[in-house]
Amino acid sequence: MNRFWFTAGIINSIATIMHLILGYADPLLPLTQMGLNDVSMATLFAVWTMATLVMLVSSFNLVYIGIYPHKAGAKELALLWGVLYVAFALVFVIVNVSYAFFSLPQWVLLLPIGILAFYGRK
Repeated sequence: MNRFWFTAGIINSIATIMHLILGYADPLLPLTQMGLNDVSMATLFAVWTMATLVMLVSSFNLVYIGIYPHKAGAKELALLWGVLYVAFALVFVIVNVSYAFFSLPQWVLLLPIGILAFYGRK
């Protein structure tokens, strides 16, 4: 068992649940009430759904390779998720520089997932 990957998967599962509940209720729902045109609304929902799917798939994948770390491709998958989640965290950090520091605190959950995925490759 690789505890780093497994822990990253559990943190990611919690973040995914938070995204499904809070990510819909807080930023998405108010945007739907702003009278956006149909294309903008469809794009908004598509992007939110794609983010949800990435989080869901990566959660299951990180838990799986955490339990079975010697499966073929496990290190490569951990590298993929590590790079992706560190990049996601950096996006939120960069956006936060333009606004209040904790206006978008998602990076606090995303960065540990990426770091644990990287660290578990050793």
